[in-house]
Amino acid sequence: MENKKVEETRTPEKIKKSLKRNTIKLIIGIGLLIACFCYIKKNPAEAVSISSSYTTIVKNIEVFFQNIFGDNGDLLKRKYDLEDYFETLITTAEDKGCIDQDTMDDLKQTYEDLLVEPKNNLLYSLDNYIEKAFFFDEEVKKDCTKTKEKED
Repeated sequence: MENKKVEETRTPEKIKKSLKRNTIKLIIGIGLLIACFCYIKKNPAEAVSISSSYTTIVKNIEVFFQNIFGDNGDLLKRKYDLEDYFETLITTAEDKGCIDQDTMDDLKQTYEDLLVEPKNNLLYSLDNYIEKAFFFDEEVKKDCTKTKEKED
């Protein structure tokens, strides 16, 4: 009975009206999408933020599933946080240019090692990476302070 009522209310006029309305919405949506892509193309920082958002979403989904089906979700979350911390350290050191090349190479190598660290080994290796992160953080702060004092 209810199916007949639905079919009876969908007259050709209503279908045409709905089609027009949906076509207009589609055209407006495509126009807005084109405007967004043009804006992103002109502003590369926005493109980076969008791609990093996707990466963050994927990481959060992976941590969620590890918490449900695995046993190392918290360790994986800590690893991803540590990766972000190393990225920040590298960026800070490169931007300020106040760290010697050997320390910078060690910092980058440690970061690359962390990226390829197997998930099943995190329990044993994560504390070591945390200690290294604190060491490099102190080195960056110390070297940048020395450089700043020399300039003054």
